[in-house]
Amino acid sequence: MRGADVPDREFLLVVAYGTDMGNAEDAAMSFAEATTAAGLPAEAVELNQVELGQLSTATHFIVVTSTFGDGEFPDTATLFWEAISASTERLEHLSFAILALGDTSYELFCNAGKLLDARLEELGATRLADRVDVDGYYEEPAAAWTTDLVKQLIAAQSGPATTTSVVEAVAAEPPLRGQERNRPFSAPLAVNRLLTAAESDKEVRHYELDLTGSGIAYQAGDSLAVHPVNDPDLVAAILAELQVGPEHRGGDSEETLEVLLTEHLEIRTPSRALQELAGTAAYGEDVLDLIRRTDLTVDEVVDTLRPLQFRDYSIASSPLTHPDRVHLTVATVRYPGADRHRGGVASTYLAERTATVRVHLRPNHHFRLPAGDVPIIMIGPGTGIAPFRAFLQERQAAAAPGRSWLFFGDRRRSTDFLYGEELTGFVESGTLTRLDLAFSRDQDTKVYVQHRMREHSAELFAWLQDGAHLYVCGDADQMAKDVDATLHEIVAEHGSMDATAAHAYVNDLIKTHRYLRDVY
Repeated sequence: MRGADVPDREFLLVVAYGTDMGNAEDAAMSFAEATTAAGLPAEAVELNQVELGQLSTATHFIVVTSTFGDGEFPDTATLFWEAISASTERLEHLSFAILALGDTSYELFCNAGKLLDARLEELGATRLADRVDVDGYYEEPAAAWTTDLVKQLIAAQSGPATTTSVVEAVAAEPPLRGQERNRPFSAPLAVNRLLTAAESDKEVRHYELDLTGSGIAYQAGDSLAVHPVNDPDLVAAILAELQVGPEHRGGDSEETLEVLLTEHLEIRTPSRALQELAGTAAYGEDVLDLIRRTDLTVDEVVDTLRPLQFRDYSIASSPLTHPDRVHLTVATVRYPGADRHRGGVASTYLAERTATVRVHLRPNHHFRLPAGDVPIIMIGPGTGIAPFRAFLQERQAAAAPGRSWLFFGDRRRSTDFLYGEELTGFVESGTLTRLDLAFSRDQDTKVYVQHRMREHSAELFAWLQDGAHLYVCGDADQMAKDVDATLHEIVAEHGSMDATAAHAYVNDLIKTHRYLRDVY
């Protein structure tokens, strides 16, 4: 695998991950547990914690990474990618393997894994195995990938004489850490309440799910996965368009077509495979739209649809205040079409079609409160308020002495001030030290949270200098980018730094887990 001129090195394995919702972390930790059980001790760490000097001495580098936003690396991997992109150090001595997690509904599917795979090859490293790109559910392909790679690592470390018993033990495929956790629990929907005013042009709802008997123990900062079912009216329309009855069965499926379309397949967002057959979908079009303009058969449609995915929502409550309930803050997605109304799969399911919701916990180990005396700055416009409501409940219940500063924004104060009375109450009790609001449509010039940051930039930088942790939650496409750019500007101005020094300052905040984002 390596050139003859590369000297033998002592076996040294580095396992790392880039994650934003925990899947890549789970898979990497499972991999490290498997290698440790096979006698090759390893610990999975964030890619941001991997120094390039470690790769100079390592022999094997195993990476699991998801892709974030517009084909980017997750926050837990951005610093490593920045460093290795600029590096000129050769890595001919290094063998590597990459498991890339992604979603084919995004144009830049598994892009972070592809970029890193190509970069390591450019620097001379050798693939221990071809990159594996995973679409959606990752547990089974990650388990198979783990088994194959651990066998190769044993052989690399011990040689061909590796005992059959060790290989058989590895082939047993130890269960992934997330498998038990991902088993859904049917939780009664105890509260379904409109948060926005009736005259608002948005619909945001507050939900409370009863976790009694679930065994779910969540923490502030975690997310909850909701397993929806599809709109029965859309299912019926698709069946009618395909000219088959609900009991139709096709291929090897044991389920009727109605059950498949209702519970198992994604019909709101057409898969790329279906779009290739039927033509690219316009914005907002669903599977029914594509079927109506083609002559696809039932099997062609079903074979190209993706599995129906669960949807993640940031938890809006603290277990210190609500140990047996979990709160969610969800914007109901609805938009008109020329012929019919359309809506988001999970948001309309929660709003109007169920009294019981299948859920599982999605721990977010990287989005946690610091010690109670550490100041925190929270930036969460719109439904991004959810985890910060949880943080404030937690700090109030624990009587934490640390200062708290919240930037919240939405369209109009009169209709869209989500949890307004509660937030005002947190200010009055002293739990929330500062509350800065940005209602974009309440004046001629639109005002957003980043504008409020600029207005109070000197004090914000002083909080950072005092050790504050900065959190951002909400829209990834625009808000998070604007907030990040504003943060760099504030650091440069009030830290008397040039752009390079300000960038390094913010990178240090990321690396030390003082700048954390939960954006979507």
